[in-house]
Amino acid sequence: MDSQQFKMNDAFTTTNSGNLTPAINGVEDEIIIRTVKLNKYFGDKHVLKDIDFEVRKREVVAVIGPSGSGKSTLIRCLNALEKATSGEIYIHGEKLNSSLSVKRLSPIRSELGMVFQNFNLFPHMTVIENIIEAPRLVRKMSKDQAIALGEKLLVKVGLSDKRDAYPNRLSGGQKQRVAIARALAMQPRALLFDEPTSALDPELVGEVLKVMKDLAYEGSTMVVVTHEMQFARDVSDRVVFMSDGSFIEQGDPEEIFKNPKEKRTQLFLERVLSVLP
Repeated sequence: MDSQQFKMNDAFTTTNSGNLTPAINGVEDEIIIRTVKLNKYFGDKHVLKDIDFEVRKREVVAVIGPSGSGKSTLIRCLNALEKATSGEIYIHGEKLNSSLSVKRLSPIRSELGMVFQNFNLFPHMTVIENIIEAPRLVRKMSKDQAIALGEKLLVKVGLSDKRDAYPNRLSGGQKQRVAIARALAMQPRALLFDEPTSALDPELVGEVLKVMKDLAYEGSTMVVVTHEMQFARDVSDRVVFMSDGSFIEQGDPEEIFKNPKEKRTQLFLERVLSVLP
């Protein structure tokens, strides 16, 4: 091993997703997302309870837990699709305040790419038109630049042959891959995934997870709300277990899945781990 390789190993450690992340004295320890005492109520229901959360550059965080635990609400609050009741959200150091005007809020929100459960593609637009719409409107990218970027992203997600197709001609898995390409087209600092495989037929889940795994291995910053336990275990750098609006436990996937410390985590994993190989 040459001296350059030794220097790289001194500065970085390899994460579970295959990413190189900074060691304690590394150069890069950039916080992309941070929440402080985040709370959300729907009427009298307390959905998020004093959530303190940080996501660093190149980190893949899987958020798991039972249905109704607040996972999707957390994701939606992070980019102001839901307005938090109290607390603070920072996106790369910029405070996200949902009371800001659209003009001031849009540049902050554009730092996060969002992939929804149900694709949310525009049905009257072709695949390439869906992908280039936001870069042209928000990033003010020229049409030629946006198309060139969109075509590269379609190659990346394995759909270059669907460039001019309309969403109603695509399978669920293909629609979700287009949605991922659309999120990437904004060149965001981080990607948020809200149960991206939950609306798919079982045989289509794998093609979407493969794209997500590739993004993780390439060093994308990702927060993934998921019921896919194998993805959370094998690909993420950190697993957060949520229940009843709170972070119950979080840590290294190996530790969380093999040796959970909290009783609620143990009970949840006992129910779901039997399906893992």
